[in-house]
Amino acid sequence: MATNNIQDTLKKYFYSGVGLASHTAEVVQKSVNELVKKGKMSEADGKKIVSEAIKKVEARRPEIEAKYHEAVHKFVKFTNTEIDKLQKQISKLEGKAAKKPAAAAKPVAKKKAKKKVAKKAAKPAAPAASESNG
Repeated sequence: MATNNIQDTLKKYFYSGVGLASHTAEVVQKSVNELVKKGKMSEADGKKIVSEAIKKVEARRPEIEAKYHEAVHKFVKFTNTEIDKLQKQISKLEGKAAKKPAAAAKPVAKKKAKKKVAKKAAKPAAPAASESNG
């Protein structure tokens, strides 16, 4: 059903968001490691920055999950409302169709096609050249 496809799509977006957050933490970790190797940052400062970045990502997770669940709930509610509405319309139309079976069974009168008669133009026959001379 379409509802499951949309829910699956929303889940994929949600998980891709979580993956992006995880990837961001990895990028921060790599960047900090490079800075530590080059001597531009102390190892303690690097660990502190990475730790803070991970905490920020983890702190946002409940908010992101709540937004995801809210979106899914709204969609499912909307979809169920639309399904109910369409089912009522179908029932109404089925009722109308059941009341008018005779109208659908009436034979349709066929129109007779008029035959066109081709008119031949009367053209005098041209005398042959040998007949007139001789």
